[in-house]
Amino acid sequence: MSLASTRRLRPMDSHIERHLDRVKGMKSEGTFKRRRVDLRDYNEWLEDQGYGDCASLDWLQIESYLLEQNSKGYAPSTVASKYQSLRELYDFLTDIDEYDDSPFEKLSRKDYVNGNSSKKFDESEVIYVTPEDVELMTENVPKPTLRNELIIRLMFQTGVRRSELVSIELEDINREERSIEIWSQKTQSSRTVFYQPSLDLLMEQWIDGGYRDSYLAAAESDHLFLGQKGELKKDRLGNIIKEAAENADIQEVMYEDQQGRKRYRITCHALRHGHAVHALKSGIDIRNLQKHMGHADIERTSEYLQLINDDVREAFRQFGVTDD
Repeated sequence: MSLASTRRLRPMDSHIERHLDRVKGMKSEGTFKRRRVDLRDYNEWLEDQGYGDCASLDWLQIESYLLEQNSKGYAPSTVASKYQSLRELYDFLTDIDEYDDSPFEKLSRKDYVNGNSSKKFDESEVIYVTPEDVELMTENVPKPTLRNELIIRLMFQTGVRRSELVSIELEDINREERSIEIWSQKTQSSRTVFYQPSLDLLMEQWIDGGYRDSYLAAAESDHLFLGQKGELKKDRLGNIIKEAAENADIQEVMYEDQQGRKRYRITCHALRHGHAVHALKSGIDIRNLQKHMGHADIERTSEYLQLINDDVREAFRQFGVTDD
């Protein structure tokens, strides 16, 4: 019998099932899948510990689970996701009067998410975000939330560079084909990128629902994304990504450059790298990915192939089947 089959045989706590039904109806498909994976893991831990009901635990018992997860060496985004899933579960249990006060009033995410690596960072290392990172970031974006969620999801789905995103104009977008014409200053060439149907509602709300038009610059600018003082700037875009990752507690300082400036793990370029890795894992042909990324040399695109195993390793690690 497969490991996956064994996991499915375990009955889910009724409170967790009820909460997941609400998540499925209120959150994105990606968020629902992540919450389901996290809470299945928690459900199994509850059974292994002999707890009969998730609503019977106090904050110290919940903390023991979080500490155990942090000690397993998971990526910071994985532990942060588990924390977020549990916090939402216990907020729900508090709302339905299973608790007077949520146990998570005593549980701070920063105490359980170990974001600082003890190894020396290799500046040549390619850092990329995962779909789990994206879900956590979009749930924790700074205001304006709709615009910034659309930005993060669009960057991850298309792999566009920071300079390319802020240059997108309304006429570049074909919403029927879900395509965007991109002009790259870096390569002095144009290409077409595509986004997923999951962005249709956000696009509609931003463009047609009055959100974009609420900006003073909307009457004069044809750019897709705007700021309060005009067109969105590259520096502000970088700060949006940085703030969303910090709010989700998955950000970390990787190193300081020669000028003493901090270099962070999650950046606009990490979203671009994440797009490439996720596309290859999804079976996209490398030459099609080369065109989508706007790489002049396929050797540059090929560098992402070595990164695919990282996510595979992490997935197996969560199921406890690696040697280490």
